[in-house]
Amino acid sequence: MDKAAIFAALSLSVTATLLLAGSDTCDGAPSMSAVAACQMASTGRLYQFCRDILGTSPEAREVTNYVVAAANATTLTYEVTKVSAGKVLADPSSSEGLKSACRTCLDKCGQARVLVAGLIDHLHGCSLTDILTDCTTAVAAVDDCATAVLPVGGNTQFYDQILFSRDRSVLALKLAILLVPNKLAS
Repeated sequence: MDKAAIFAALSLSVTATLLLAGSDTCDGAPSMSAVAACQMASTGRLYQFCRDILGTSPEAREVTNYVVAAANATTLTYEVTKVSAGKVLADPSSSEGLKSACRTCLDKCGQARVLVAGLIDHLHGCSLTDILTDCTTAVAAVDDCATAVLPVGGNTQFYDQILFSRDRSVLALKLAILLVPNKLAS
């Protein structure tokens, strides 16, 4: 499956999740439109990713909903990255260096997925205390994966998929940051 098809499927599933599920209302969490959240949390390519995930509704929603949507999109990309790593590991023509990097990625994407899934649970329970630590640690884990693959497979579709996952992780972090000032002021 090519990157455009993967992205389209992820965007549709996350937008549906955002519209149908949402999170609980959290005291002190800001509300704004999806466009405003994307403008405050991102620029350039990340801004377009944000709009693709959150949509362009002018209706104000609680920011926790946007963070949950971005986190759900992020966890899906981790799964795609893990599947891609498995394919490289199964390919007998893959170098030992690339296979080693893929094993690192399987571990790091697994760690990142657990952290982001925990973030979603925290948001559903309105526990905002550890969300930035969890998001930052998830971003670092995916970046460790990218760093391991770069010297042995930096010009591959697999490496592009890792960067896609990292960008989604950064977007979830930047949206989560929008929640913190209100929580710290309480």
